[in-house]
Amino acid sequence: MNTDAQLGVAQANRARAELYDTLGQLRDRLDYAQRIDDSLDRAKHRIAEEKRDNPVVFAAAVAGVAAACGLAVWGIARKVMSVFE
Repeated sequence: MNTDAQLGVAQANRARAELYDTLGQLRDRLDYAQRIDDSLDRAKHRIAEEKRDNPVVFAAAVAGVAAACGLAVWGIARKVMSVFE
């Protein structure tokens, strides 16, 4: 094979490698299900770490979220009941 042909093959191989790299990056960016799974995994690890490092703060946060949910349900139930009165 002559030098020009070898150069052409090398350029084609580089272009192919760049194309595969670009396609891989696009696949990673457009795979929303995987991105959501990765985000959930990171959140789980952060929550577990917070629970391990600061159990009192974690318990207070859980109680606060439970209270907020309870107030929201109570408010919605109150509105619904006022419609039926």
